[in-house]
Amino acid sequence: MHAWVPLLVTLALTSAGCDRREPAEARAEAPADAPSVWPPRLGEPYPDLHLVDQTGRMTTLSSFKGRVILVEMIGMTCPACQGFSGAKRLGTFGGVGSDGGLPAIDELIPEYARGVTFPNDDIVFVQLLLFNMQMEPPTAEDARAWAAHFHRDAAKHQYVLAGGPALHTQASYVLVPGFQIIDRQFVLRWDATGHAPRHNLYRELLPALPSLLKEG
Repeated sequence: MHAWVPLLVTLALTSAGCDRREPAEARAEAPADAPSVWPPRLGEPYPDLHLVDQTGRMTTLSSFKGRVILVEMIGMTCPACQGFSGAKRLGTFGGVGSDGGLPAIDELIPEYARGVTFPNDDIVFVQLLLFNMQMEPPTAEDARAWAAHFHRDAAKHQYVLAGGPALHTQASYVLVPGFQIIDRQFVLRWDATGHAPRHNLYRELLPALPSLLKEG
């Protein structure tokens, strides 16, 4: 067992929103094809990920520069992730027994971002799959199935990306669940991820969207 596993299990048990199983093969160290910087650092350019999306195409995250990018960190067995994805309306994915009691991000944005509409041509929504239903590296098929279940449409600027082995790490595990916002200059500005988020999703991250959308 990796030395970091007991810590992760403790963190998971203290959070109602996360899966309590440890990832079976997650690496303590990042593999060779991982981003040079991971996890993303607040106030710095975001790692330029190159991952397959729900349509089977390779997607480069920096291709969305110029828009505000809302990133959600996903463990597919995580009830909170399923709730934020819309499980209350669409049902849970893969037989997960709970939606975490949470509304979909589609409902939270108009409520907490002072009337910002969603979907929105100026917002790219990226769901980054970090762990699949077996707590293993997600595949293109995982991305396709998740997007189909939760009605995520690339034509509406909603992308589901399979993190694959490159992001199947300890650093990724502690980012779930949660959201980050990348500004139009491709800099990480807000971070409400993991069990001890730097920013509060409802009081800080979502209310920041209107001002970020106004920035050039």
